[in-house]
Amino acid sequence: MIFVGFEKVKLRITAFYDFKARYSNRKTAIYYNLNGLTPVTGLSTYNMTDKLKILHITESFGWSGGAAQALYLARELRAAGQENIIACPAGGDLGRKAAAEGFEVVHFRPRRDYDIKTAFALARLINERKPDVVQAHHPKAHAMGLMAKFLARHKPVLVVTRRVSHPIITTFFARLKYQSRLIDGFIAVADSVRAQLLAYGLPPERVRTIYSGTDPARFFPRPPDPAIVKELAPPPGCQVVMLVGNFSAHKGQHVLLKAAKLLYARGLDFILVFAGRGTDSAELKALFSMEGLPPEKGRFLGLRYDVEKLLSAASVSVNAAVKGEALSGSIRESLAMGVPAVASDISGNSEIVRDGLTGLLFPPGDHAALADRLETVLRAPALRARFAENSVATVREGFTTAIMGRRTLEYYRELLGKSGGRRR
Repeated sequence: MIFVGFEKVKLRITAFYDFKARYSNRKTAIYYNLNGLTPVTGLSTYNMTDKLKILHITESFGWSGGAAQALYLARELRAAGQENIIACPAGGDLGRKAAAEGFEVVHFRPRRDYDIKTAFALARLINERKPDVVQAHHPKAHAMGLMAKFLARHKPVLVVTRRVSHPIITTFFARLKYQSRLIDGFIAVADSVRAQLLAYGLPPERVRTIYSGTDPARFFPRPPDPAIVKELAPPPGCQVVMLVGNFSAHKGQHVLLKAAKLLYARGLDFILVFAGRGTDSAELKALFSMEGLPPEKGRFLGLRYDVEKLLSAASVSVNAAVKGEALSGSIRESLAMGVPAVASDISGNSEIVRDGLTGLLFPPGDHAALADRLETVLRAPALRARFAENSVATVREGFTTAIMGRRTLEYYRELLGKSGGRRR
């Protein structure tokens, strides 16, 4: 029964997609819902200075870079005078943080990409609150936002952010998910991600690159935090190599461990610091031991919310991701603090780590190349100082939360103008 019902929804989605394609050139849009194809009209003139109501949707429960970016964006939009509603798991990290900051939080936790019950609930919320823009921040939110807009009488502008560079699958539902004209625009967090979406068949005018942002009021150059130095307890004169990122195969902690083995054999003295969800796990500690690394050189901190304090003690910051990374948050934050970066040359990393100017790049997965780049940075204080100066300027000129917020709001207004008006 569930399958049959799902097939009916699938057919109606397809029919709606075809209808939109045929009539998308009309000046006054006409939308149809599932209740007997009832027309829904009533577009009002949009003024570029109007206060907007934005509904952010994300399934993010634990804290992550994407969750942080959703909250950063809501903060910047609120500072610009816009109204924000955040639909997310109410008991999750983002939900708790957003509520503590005074944002309206609505519980939203889909079980899968096409959770029909959650889609109807989201459609009811859209009908009740009538947002001008629905911003989907993560994959399930993308699918739910698309279905909810289809089901709802009220038709907001729907914007989807893509934050990863994993290949996009080519099934029927995946193509519908990305190519549906119910989606007004995509935000790619790096030019490399935008190129991936264009290669998938999206027209250039529907995809805008807006870099994820770093808060310069939180991440700025400073002396090492005394409490962190005490916690890490590096021996005198010992440098600190730090990788901030949740523990997983694609984040490349294993690549750094292999590189460290080579560097210790060359006589370099440093401690390895891992921070992020799962970095205090027995699995990562076992990998450390399997490489034969000195036990006293490892620090396994787990998930931390004081990343800016941790980075203040770093000599160099590493991103060793082997796939999936779009624009590393930990690297942006490191550069904002003047911490030199060594990063794998994948996706958006090269858009912020400018090789030889703000840091060094290495081929993804190549631990020997990573060891060489780290040795270059660790042995050259003058080079680190030059990288630090260039890095801070790079972030402040193009990668702050304020710039992200301003460009996103401009994009919302542009899409509202193109869509013919505000929906009331």
